[in-house]
Amino acid sequence: MTTHFTYSGALDKQGKKIRTLQEFSGVPAGTTGTVTGMYHRFSSKENNYGLDISWDLPDRLRPLVDGFSKDEYEEFLEEIT
Repeated sequence: MTTHFTYSGALDKQGKKIRTLQEFSGVPAGTTGTVTGMYHRFSSKENNYGLDISWDLPDRLRPLVDGFSKDEYEEFLEEIT
């Protein structure tokens, strides 16, 4: 089962700089990004927030933003600040 952040846990991650640990969805391993938002997955569970990551990909006209559960964040990303 996928785990998500609590509201306060997701709020605490806002503005964090991160780096990918592996390549996925057109984002090369080692790419940096910033936690730019959070979203609520509609359910009755309190711990049901995900994070939006905006990737530092200079060759794109628009920023690429991906959503991450807590499991994905902890497995595929590392905080650098």
